[in-house]
Amino acid sequence: MSLIVFLLIIASAFLHALWNFAAKKVSGNFQVIYLSLVMASALLLPFLFILPAAEVFNPRPLPYLLATGTIHAVYFFALGRAYAYGDISSSYPLARGTGVGGTALAAYWLLQEGMTSLGLLGVAAISIGTLLIGLTHSQPTGGLKGCFFALLVGTMIVAYSLIDKMGVGITHPVVYAFGLWFIAALWLTPYVLLKKRPELSRAWRDHKGSSLLIGAGSLSTYLLILFIFRIAPVGYVVALRETAVAIGALMGFVFLREKPATLKIAGIILIVIGMMAIKMA
Repeated sequence: MSLIVFLLIIASAFLHALWNFAAKKVSGNFQVIYLSLVMASALLLPFLFILPAAEVFNPRPLPYLLATGTIHAVYFFALGRAYAYGDISSSYPLARGTGVGGTALAAYWLLQEGMTSLGLLGVAAISIGTLLIGLTHSQPTGGLKGCFFALLVGTMIVAYSLIDKMGVGITHPVVYAFGLWFIAALWLTPYVLLKKRPELSRAWRDHKGSSLLIGAGSLSTYLLILFIFRIAPVGYVVALRETAVAIGALMGFVFLREKPATLKIAGIILIVIGMMAIKMA
């Protein structure tokens, strides 16, 4: 893996940890996350006017966009629930880490992506490290519910990573990202307007800044990944991106005063080892 690609994935991991930290700060407020999807779509819309019309109106990626938009709607809903029930240093690694090994295996079987022995070792180290971080719960109330939704998020990560690897290969990443966020927001709109309108008004009044940070952060993070998907194996990209788990756990320790534990420290060390192994692979 080239140094430029490696550094771009690490930058994406940092941005990912940052917006997930902001999501936890509002306790996974679903209305805030919904507003972030709308804001992310609005931020991308002007860029569609400067791209060639053939790119913007290309119908080929539409099946992929419908699939990934639906999956991301489930992903963001489950993410909000995971953070509402669990702490970030436990929910975050379970949500992200369960997708690492699953994506690598699925990419091997479905996309015929091979791995070197060193790369496989790196993926395994990151997978084990993320699970170790998530095994210790510093917030027992609602822990099982938090684990369930975190694992659901991990399942969605495997699904959308494979779909997006294929979809972004036939369209511009900016167009693909806009369609992804727009469709995800569209799926969630009826539920929000029918069931959560008062809460949506309060979220807009009190948390516009958090919504913008989450929207811009998730958008910039995944837009980087979509560009990288075009030139690097999805198994390596998803695994290396999970260095965000270590960053997120450290943020939880430092800023949210979540209790450190031996397993979490060991997990962070394993993630760093896995990161370096994938870089050398």
